[in-house]
Amino acid sequence: MKTGWTFLGVSHQGTDLDMRGRLSLEPHIDEVYRRVLEVAQEAFVLHTCNRSEIYAFGVVDEVAPLLQTVFATVTQTPTPVLGRYAFRLDGQDVVRHLFLVAAGLEAQLIGETQILGQVKQAFQQAAAAGAVGKELSMLVQAALAAARRAHRETGMDHHPVSVGSAAVALAKRTFPDLSGRTVLLIGAGEVARLCCEHLREAGDVRLVIANRTRQRASALAREAGGVAIGWAEIDDYLAQADVVLSSTGAPHEVLYAKDLREAMRRRGGRRMLLVDLSLPRDIELGCGALPGAELYGLDDLSAISLAQRQQRLQAAAAAQTVVLAAAADFERRRCERQALPLIRSLRGKADEVREAELRRAFRRLGEVPDSEKQVIEQLASRIVNKLLNDPTLALKECALRDDGENCLRLAAEMFRLDGPDWPQEA
Repeated sequence: MKTGWTFLGVSHQGTDLDMRGRLSLEPHIDEVYRRVLEVAQEAFVLHTCNRSEIYAFGVVDEVAPLLQTVFATVTQTPTPVLGRYAFRLDGQDVVRHLFLVAAGLEAQLIGETQILGQVKQAFQQAAAAGAVGKELSMLVQAALAAARRAHRETGMDHHPVSVGSAAVALAKRTFPDLSGRTVLLIGAGEVARLCCEHLREAGDVRLVIANRTRQRASALAREAGGVAIGWAEIDDYLAQADVVLSSTGAPHEVLYAKDLREAMRRRGGRRMLLVDLSLPRDIELGCGALPGAELYGLDDLSAISLAQRQQRLQAAAAAQTVVLAAAADFERRRCERQALPLIRSLRGKADEVREAELRRAFRRLGEVPDSEKQVIEQLASRIVNKLLNDPTLALKECALRDDGENCLRLAAEMFRLDGPDWPQEA
C-alpha cells in the first residue's frame, strides 16, 4: 500500500470567518492527535485564525478517510457540510502546501511573518503529543528554512505585515492622528503584543490592556508602556476607548452589544473603532450596528494598506519561485533517500565480490610488492565505482517515479539483494 503524506484542511480561501470558527480544531487538538495516531505514523495539526489543517504520514488509503472522520467528529460537523469547505491533498502537494503556508504565501495578508512562529509552536505541540518522527521533523524544518530564505532574498521583509500591523493601519485610517487616543486591548497574547509594537510607532497612544489573567496583562503593559486592568474593569474603561482591539482566543464572544450600548451613550456620540482579531469572534456582530461604532473583523484586514500590499505581492511572486523550488528539491531528495538502502546493499555486495577477487588474485600472484598491490587494489576499486555509477543514478531516478516502490523492488530482485524492508513510495 502507498505510504506518504496526506492532508485535510480548511482556510480563509473559500471559508468565511464564522464557518472557520465552527471548524476550528484549536479546542480539540489533543483529541485529534490521539485519534489520528491510532492509524497514522506521524501527524501535525496547524491552527491559526485563517486555517485549521491536519497533516498525516502513513498508509494514505487508511489515513485519508480517518482525517475526514476525525475532523467532522471533533467539530460536530456533518460530513457533507465539511466536504463543502475542506480540501484534501496527497504526496508532493502536501509538501508544497506547507512550504507555501510557512512562507506566508497562502495567508490572507500575503507574506505575514507571524505564521513562522505559529508553525514552530504547532511543531512543539506535535512533539509533545508524540506525533513527530523523522518524516515530519525533516518536512517542518525544511519548510521553515525555505520560508526564512524566501523572506530574506526577495525583499518581503522590507514591507512587514501581520494581523497586528494591519489592525493598527486600520486604526490610523480611522483616526489619522492616534496621539492622545485611548486604545483598549482585550487579550494579552501574541497578536496583542504585535499590536503594541505598531502602536508604539503611531504616536503618544494611551494603551489599556485587559486580560483574564491580570499578571499577563501587567507583563505586556510594562513592555509596551501601558496600563493593565482586570477583566471586571473592562466596562469602566470601555467608554474611554477610541479603539478596541480584541484578540482573546476565547471559545465565545466576550464583548456584547448590551455592554457597548452604555459605553457609547457615555461617549456622547464620539466615534469608536472595534477590531475583532479572534477566531471564533470576540465581539458580537450587533456592536457594529450601534450609532458611532464601527466593527471590523479578520476578513476585513486584507484590504488594508493596499499600496504596501501591492509591493508585497511583487515580492511574493519571487518568494513563491524560491519556495516551490525548495519544496521540489526537498521532495526529490526525500524520494532519493528511499533508494539508499538498496544502493548500500548493492555497493556492499560489489565490495564483497571485489575483496574476494583481490584475495584470489593475490594468492595466485604470490609475493607482490606493496606498491604494486596498492595499484591493483585501486584499479579494482575504480572499476567497481565506475560500474556502480550508472546503476546508482538509475536507482535514484527510479525512486522519483510514480511507481517508485515497485521499481525498487524489481531492482532488488534483479540484483538478488536481501536487506531491510524497502521504503515505500510517498
